[in-house]
Amino acid sequence: MTPDLAQVEQVIVEFTNQFRRKSDLGELRRSRTLDEAARAFARYLARSGKFSHTADGRRPADRTQQAGYRHCRVSENLALNMDSRGFRSRELARGAVEGWKKSPPHRRAMVDPFVTEIGVGVAKAEAEHRYLSVQLFGRPRALQYRFTISNTSQRSLRYIHGSERHVLGARTEVQHTACQPARLKISGVKPRGRAAGQQAVFETRNGDRFVVRARRGGELVVDHQPRVR
Repeated sequence: MTPDLAQVEQVIVEFTNQFRRKSDLGELRRSRTLDEAARAFARYLARSGKFSHTADGRRPADRTQQAGYRHCRVSENLALNMDSRGFRSRELARGAVEGWKKSPPHRRAMVDPFVTEIGVGVAKAEAEHRYLSVQLFGRPRALQYRFTISNTSQRSLRYIHGSERHVLGARTEVQHTACQPARLKISGVKPRGRAAGQQAVFETRNGDRFVVRARRGGELVVDHQPRVR
């Protein structure tokens, strides 16, 4: 049995989106550019006999960028399926997807809530009934989100966004871009309207604005001004 590789790719996309729906996540849109990058790497793996995310000396993000995909976030799953009896198209697709679902890192890539697009490539190796599948997930750079911190006080501020630490000078404003929401912690500042001693901790979202002001007596407070959605 010889599978139709284009059909295998399409069914992998369908099975992946079914799995995301069951996880209460949005479906992924198929990207022609990610498809091209996935197929090129699948063909390389099939020709070379290698099997790793850096088999050609590059990372997935390098390959997608060379294909023309301006990414904010990229991840990749690989599958190798063999059967001396051959495969039907849906059977081969199901084998790849079920294998990914059973592997924690591959499963996490499939249910990443911050990716929006998918690309798939499947190639046959010279060895009989040996198939390589490449699945790419992406979030385009156009979907970066932005938020602003404005320090209107006379003191410098220290804050943490996700895993990054920053210092914001007095009377300074900065705009951040990021690929996914993260927690913002501002040291020495309390949210307006909350008791003293409470730390300013927020979940950042696109369009949010945080304004730090000094009150009489030197206390610093922050106003969180969410974007109207």
